[in-house]
Amino acid sequence: MAEQLVASGQRIDALFSSPACRALSTADIFAAELHLPVQIDRRVYEADVAALQQLVRGLDDRDSAVALVGHNPAFSVFMRYLTEEPYADLPTAGIAVIDLPLMSWRYTSSGKGFFKTGFSPGRNEIGLRGAASPLNWAGRFRLWRIEHARMILLTTVFVMALLLILGVVALIMHQSINPAAMPKQGSSHP
Repeated sequence: MAEQLVASGQRIDALFSSPACRALSTADIFAAELHLPVQIDRRVYEADVAALQQLVRGLDDRDSAVALVGHNPAFSVFMRYLTEEPYADLPTAGIAVIDLPLMSWRYTSSGKGFFKTGFSPGRNEIGLRGAASPLNWAGRFRLWRIEHARMILLTTVFVMALLLILGVVALIMHQSINPAAMPKQGSSHP
């Protein structure tokens, strides 16, 4: 499987593994083929969506492609979480390549990933529907809109509320001013 991954041209910058013996021995095979050290992380062993998301969000942004070696069913659940592919299942000893076209790992969340390709023993590709990565300007803009829509909405609501409050304050101030105490036009007030 490691040879298949290397032959696919997929570059890997960092390799993380569960401390479990089987996962670690698999990671060692990949590490030898990829010429990378294995970084053991307990969160891969605990392997629920929250732990894996925490691991991925904390990755170094200098690493643009990262491999995780761990356990099913947690990896299949995490793959479904990232891609929102409801029937995605990672076969035993399978590899799934998920593209996360984000500016930083910290933005990793549900539905941000696109299944790029995958492999399993005895089969060239696993049976998942691949989606084209939105690396063109329109796709990047769509992702930016999704990531920033909430922030933009909250900012807009805040500004509108602030304008409303300022309008009410101005109205109250205008009504509380005694017109008789106002200077007449053309008169000078020291």
